Amino acid sequence: MMPTELPQGRYLSCAFAVPADAGGQTRAMLMRNRIFAQAGGVRPEVLTLGPAVDHAERRERLREQGLLPADMPLLNLYEHYRTRGWGNQGPIGEAEDLGRHLFREDADHAGAHWRNVYKPPDSRPIFEYLREDGSPYLRIPRFSKVYGWTWRCQIQLLGPAGALVGELTSVSQLFRRWIRDLVAEDERAFVFTDSRYVVPHLVPMTAGRIHVIYLMHNIHVSAPRRWDSPLNPVYKRVLNRIDGMDAMVTLTERQRDDIAARRGRTSNMFVVPNPVVMPAPPGQPAPREPRRVTIVARLEKQKRLTHAIRAFRLVLDAVPDARLDIYGAGSEQERLAAEIESLGLGASVVLRGFDPRASEALWTSSAFLMTSSFEGYPLATLESMSRGCPVVSYDIRYGPREQITDGVEGYLVPPGDIGLLAQRMIELLRSPELVQRMSAAASRRAEQLGPDQFLARWNGVLRSAIEHKPLRTRIDAAEFVPSRLRLVSANPLRQRLQRGPEIALGRIAGNAALELAGVLKLDAQSSGSGLDAVELALDWIERESGALTESPLTVKRAGDSFHLRAIPPLPAADARLRLRLTWRNSTWETDVVRLDDGALRRPDEA
Repeated sequence: MMPTELPQGRYLSCAFAVPADAGGQTRAMLMRNRIFAQAGGVRPEVLTLGPAVDHAERRERLREQGLLPADMPLLNLYEHYRTRGWGNQGPIGEAEDLGRHLFREDADHAGAHWRNVYKPPDSRPIFEYLREDGSPYLRIPRFSKVYGWTWRCQIQLLGPAGALVGELTSVSQLFRRWIRDLVAEDERAFVFTDSRYVVPHLVPMTAGRIHVIYLMHNIHVSAPRRWDSPLNPVYKRVLNRIDGMDAMVTLTERQRDDIAARRGRTSNMFVVPNPVVMPAPPGQPAPREPRRVTIVARLEKQKRLTHAIRAFRLVLDAVPDARLDIYGAGSEQERLAAEIESLGLGASVVLRGFDPRASEALWTSSAFLMTSSFEGYPLATLESMSRGCPVVSYDIRYGPREQITDGVEGYLVPPGDIGLLAQRMIELLRSPELVQRMSAAASRRAEQLGPDQFLARWNGVLRSAIEHKPLRTRIDAAEFVPSRLRLVSANPLRQRLQRGPEIALGRIAGNAALELAGVLKLDAQSSGSGLDAVELALDWIERESGALTESPLTVKRAGDSFHLRAIPPLPAADARLRLRLTWRNSTWETDVVRLDDGALRRPDEA
C-alpha cells in the first residue's frame, strides 16, 4: 500500500484531561496521534481543557509509558494562559476584591501557591488561578462536565497587575478562545475530540479554516440498546450537534447505521475502526499457559466482571487448576473482591490492580475474557488478538462481532449467558490445539486491521471535511402542511374511486391504506448547496419492535417548497409515520400520523 499523506494543518486533540492511567478511549486517542505523526506526515498536539496541578508530571508519565512521544506536545489551557497571558488586552475595569470570601489556598506538588478558592454567599465557588509570581490571571466559577446549566457563568480574565482585561460568559467561550489563539488566521486546523463532554463546547465552530471532528467511542443508547432506545442526556447533546460537525466518526458501521436510523444519514458521518499496532513479540517467547485466562479492564459496572467471576466458578468445576487474572482498577474493586471471597475463589481468581504492562500477560494466556454490557469498539480485544490470545466475549453492541468470527479467532456468546461463557472457556483450557489454532487466526485478523488501513480511512474523512465545508447547510425552520390525510382502499385499482373528506382519520375498517399529500415548506440556507441536494424519506416505525419500513414517496420541488404524495400501506402493529428531510449535513423530521390500537390519529391528538 502506498504511503498516505494527511492534509496539512494543525492537528489538535481536545480532552478535559489525559491521565497516565487512562482507559481505552484515551489510549486510542493517543494511538491515533502517534500513527498520524509516524506515518501521516503531520505533527499532532494534545490539548487538555481542565486544570491540573500535576500537568508536567502527567506528561512525563505518559512519555515513560511510550503513550506520548517526546516530540508530541501535551498542552494545557490553564498553563498556556498562566505563562502567556491574554495578549495585548488593556484594562476594562477593576476585579472585585474577594478576599473576605477566601475558603482555601491550594498548592502545587512543589508547594507553590497555585490557586485560591472563594465561596461568596448565594454563589457557586469561584476558582482563582495564579501565576508563578502569585498574581491572579483567571477567575472561573466551578462548573460540571455533565450539567449544562453550569456552563453559563461570568469568567474574568486578569492582567499581570490583577486588572480586569476581559470577560467571557460561558465555559465554551473560554475553550474556543484558546483554540483560536493557537491557530493562526491563515492556518487550517483539524480539531478532534473523543469526549462526549467536550462536544457541546466546540460544536459548532463557524470559522472556515477550522474543522471539528468528533469520534464516538462508546454506545449512545441505554437498555435494551436498540437504535431507538432512550438516549443518555450527555449523548443527546452530542447527537443534537451532529449537523454542526465537520465529521462525526463511529468505530463501527452498525453504530453509524443506528444513529442514521434515529436522526438521518448525513454527509458528515463516517466510520473508522480502531487500529491494531502489532507489538514486537518477546525476545524469548514463552509457551501459553494452558490453564490461564486474563482480563484487562476498568473495574466498573459497564464491564460486568461479576459475570466473569461467576462463570469462572463453573470453569473450576471442570478445570480445577484454572486461573483468572484480572488487571485494572476502579470503583468496583471492593465489590469484586467480596464476590471472589463469597464464591471461595481466592486461590484461583486474582485482582492484580492497574499495571501498565498488563497486556504482556496476553502473550502467555490461553484466553482473554470480555463480559461488558456495552462497548464502542473495544481496544482490549484488539490488543489480545495482536498477541495471539483467543477472545471469549459477549456479543454486544458494538465491536466484538466486527472483530471476531465466532469459532475462528475466539467465541461470541449471547450477552448474559454465563453458562455458555464458562463452557467456551472450558473448551479452550482443555484443548491446547484449539488455542493454538485460534491464536494463529487471531494474529492474522489483527494484522488486517493495521495502521495503513486506519490512516487511509482518516485521510478520506479529513479530505471530505475540507471538500464539504463550503457546501454546509443550515435548516432554520421547516413545516409540513398536509392537504390530504385519509384512509383509502388498499387495492390500487380502487384507490382512485375513493371519495371523502381530505383530512379524515380514525378507526381502520377492512383492508385500508393511508393516502397522504401535502407541502413541506423549508427555511434554510447554504452558500454552496442548492435544494436539489435535499433528500426526503417516509418511514413507518413500529412502536414495540422498532422495525423501520420505508414507504415510496413522490416529490416535486417548487422553489423552497416540496409537494409530497404517498399511499403508504398500513403496518400490522402500532407505529408512527415519520417524514424526514436530509440536506447534506443537516436533518429535520416530523411525525405525520400515528397508528394506535387500530386507529389512525394525528401526532398531537390525545
